[in-house]
Amino acid sequence: MEGQAQSAPAGKKSGIAKLYSLEEYFDFEYKAEGKHEFLDGRIRAMAYTSPAHGEIQTNLMDALAGCLKAKSCKRYAADRMIYVPDCNKVFYPDLVIVCGEQVFRNHKGKMKATLNPSVVIEILSDSTEEEDRIDKWGCYRTVPSLQQYLMVQQNAQSIHSYRRKSEREWDYSYANKPEEAIAILDCLVQVKEVYAGVEI
Repeated sequence: MEGQAQSAPAGKKSGIAKLYSLEEYFDFEYKAEGKHEFLDGRIRAMAYTSPAHGEIQTNLMDALAGCLKAKSCKRYAADRMIYVPDCNKVFYPDLVIVCGEQVFRNHKGKMKATLNPSVVIEILSDSTEEEDRIDKWGCYRTVPSLQQYLMVQQNAQSIHSYRRKSEREWDYSYANKPEEAIAILDCLVQVKEVYAGVEI
């Protein structure tokens, strides 16, 4: 995720910001022009993303295309809504991979939030890196189906990966040299592929 955004809509009562139910959020999001995250009662508009962010996202989608198709996995770039029940939060990760049949949290037949992502990838920026590394990671790892969480930096060629070993154990690895490769599920992606054409 890129940049900072203010909460929306701005509802206040007695000087205290209004908290919204999940159902109210889905009703709001269905009619909204842009995309918004739901953070346990707060609604936050998603912010501008840089050209580098978009290029990294596209490179990842392209690099994974053939391998994931052979595995019957689908990939989504920032348009797949993820609901994490343990945190009561809804995110639009920069890239989501879902293998097998998808499980949804349905809202009035209008909107569907995925409950069972296999892989979540966030592209870091200076303003969101701490949130992606701490808050979102703490939330994502409560999802039973999640097998891997990756954070891809924009200001350096560096990719960080957490792979599930057991319910509460994760293996950490990273790659930061052009010829090095990182495994996303069982798909090997070289660092130079991810950052092709990106000005660091």
